[in-house]
Amino acid sequence: MSTSGQVTIADADYLRIIIHGTTAFELLRTALEFDLFEKLESGGPATVEQVASALRVDAQPARILLLGLASLRLLEIQEGGYVNSDVVRRKLLRSSPRFLGPLVDIQDRIINAGMGDFAESMRRNTNVGLRRLGGPGTTLYERLTAHPQLQQVFYANMSDASRHAFAQMLDRYDFSRVRHVIDIGGGDGTNSIELARRYPHLQVTVFDHEAVTQLAAQRIDDPDLCKRIHFRPGDLFTDSLPTGADAILYFHIFEIWSPERNTELLRKCHAALADGGVCLVYSFVSDDAGTGSLTAGLVSPYFLTIASGEGMAYSPADVRRAVLDAGFSRVECHQDLGFSHALVVGHR
Repeated sequence: MSTSGQVTIADADYLRIIIHGTTAFELLRTALEFDLFEKLESGGPATVEQVASALRVDAQPARILLLGLASLRLLEIQEGGYVNSDVVRRKLLRSSPRFLGPLVDIQDRIINAGMGDFAESMRRNTNVGLRRLGGPGTTLYERLTAHPQLQQVFYANMSDASRHAFAQMLDRYDFSRVRHVIDIGGGDGTNSIELARRYPHLQVTVFDHEAVTQLAAQRIDDPDLCKRIHFRPGDLFTDSLPTGADAILYFHIFEIWSPERNTELLRKCHAALADGGVCLVYSFVSDDAGTGSLTAGLVSPYFLTIASGEGMAYSPADVRRAVLDAGFSRVECHQDLGFSHALVVGHR
């Protein structure tokens, strides 16, 4: 049953969801493709026949879809018809602030095909699943430059995830004394735009591959933001970072790479910062015991199998160690940020 934001199921059903995970995902994805949840929300309780008519399919496939979604507790029966469950209303309606559609899109179009290579990626300790996506480079981020539509799907999800999680980080860290921030690997600029809006004095430089910075530039039409948000195309490993800033955002980068490579990159950040500057490392994290969270456990195979072949959701202790090894003299750690995130701040 579903109560107070929690779904309780038997152990056997829990294992069924894992074993039949691909089918469960396709039931959800198909419902979104047909806008089923929107139709039920606007039309009230609906019978199989009414749903079939609304979706323009025969009654038998409609019945199969409805049965599957109800078994997953995404639909319920009320007044003789199917209605959305509470979790659908909170997270699967397009009008919901927590709509998970972009996450479903990236799973469907980018991630799922490659995850079948997880076992082989473990054997080789590299991202074998990337073979499912043609193009230049050895990481997902490089390959996506050859697939503009998939690149937009990818950054739409990253932007959506950042919008929810980044607000909590901004409520925790005060940028009022920071003059210039470099957002390395800044993606489509979501974090930089939000940061610049909240702090009108701030100059922000987005450092990322040229194709990505072009996406970010297209999202800014406010004249004030255009003056304060700048773009510097470059490669994080082979190019020098912009210098002179008093803060560097190292956001959603740590989970991509090995601890050794992160230490190398953080040394570059340390060298680029002015005296007294800070490097803010914000990332998915696991718990220190290595038993969760569920988010950390489920995103980590993606980094090995597809994204880079070497990353995972590390513990806050791993992040803190790498920051200190990179030469930062003092570290502060904020672990209770929600969404399985932590913020580790290295002081130069």
